[in-house]
Amino acid sequence: MATALIAAAIAAPAIAAGLGVEASSDLRRHGLSWSDGKPALEAWVSLPVTDGLSIEGGAATLRGSARHGGGDLLAEAALRYTRQNGAFSWWADVQGLGFVGTSGQSYGQFRTGAAFGIGPVQLAGTASWAPPQVAIGGSNLHVGGSINLGIPATPLTLRASGGRSMGNDNGSGRANRLRPGGDYSDFRLDADYVLGPVTLGASMVATTIKRDAAVPRAFADNAGTQFLLRAALEF
Repeated sequence: MATALIAAAIAAPAIAAGLGVEASSDLRRHGLSWSDGKPALEAWVSLPVTDGLSIEGGAATLRGSARHGGGDLLAEAALRYTRQNGAFSWWADVQGLGFVGTSGQSYGQFRTGAAFGIGPVQLAGTASWAPPQVAIGGSNLHVGGSINLGIPATPLTLRASGGRSMGNDNGSGRANRLRPGGDYSDFRLDADYVLGPVTLGASMVATTIKRDAAVPRAFADNAGTQFLLRAALEF
């Protein structure tokens, strides 16, 4: 979901209830555009169920995304377990992703992450695994890490993150949906300026994906280096 949840899996999720919405110049996941390089709107909600257990939900506009079979809207839901011990936190969830306006595109995955804070610095690691499914042409594993730095005495936060996408390919060609041309790495730099519930941000996203004539344009396009602008409102 958006930077708060984008940090989807970058920073450790909060246990308290939360609600937010974000507008961005491009919806990017693991370096890939999910909105065909067009502006997108996301919304998310976190609802605590019991100690450490919460329901996470979200939606995002896809603008007829060719990557997701022409889907117009992404709907996400997850059941998450979170534990915190001082500066260390850990979480794990099971997530389902549905795509409105198309068929045969939905899939599920398991995710986990951990974070450790030292003053204004936070280190985090994440992993998400989608077991073999027809919709994604096999399995998909993404592992990543990040470092967040809050600039003392300012509302500015800087973040650097990167990851690696890997998996099995069943030969149907659908693995190009999440891994165009095969395994690849992604990198991201974020700068966020927090003004109470409002966050203004800018990002640079890049991948190691190279254009390949064997990969359909629907999957290979909008996977290169891109600068993004973001604005979020969180409660």
